[in-house]
Amino acid sequence: MLMHVHNASKRESRLRAWLKFGVGLVVLSALVAFFASGYTPPGAFGEVLRHNQAHDIDASPLFYTEVENMPELEQGVKKLREEAGRRQVP
Repeated sequence: MLMHVHNASKRESRLRAWLKFGVGLVVLSALVAFFASGYTPPGAFGEVLRHNQAHDIDASPLFYTEVENMPELEQGVKKLREEAGRRQVP
C-alpha cells in the first residue's frame, strides 16, 4: 500500500512538472508571436517604436564582441588606469 501511494505521488509530481513546462512553453510562444507580429502599443512607448521603425533605427543592444574597435578601447582603458595609478599620492 505504501509503495502504491509513493508511486502515485511521484506520478502526480511528474505530471505537475510537465504541466508547468507546457504552460511556460505556451506563454513564451505567445510572447514571441506577439512581438514578432509588429504590433506597436499606444502611447509614448509605441511612438518610440514607430519612430525607430520609420527611420530604420536598430535599437538592439551591442555586445562587447560586436564593437569594431573594442581592442583599442580596452588598451585606452588600461592606459588610463596605469596613468591614474601613477598620480596617486601615498
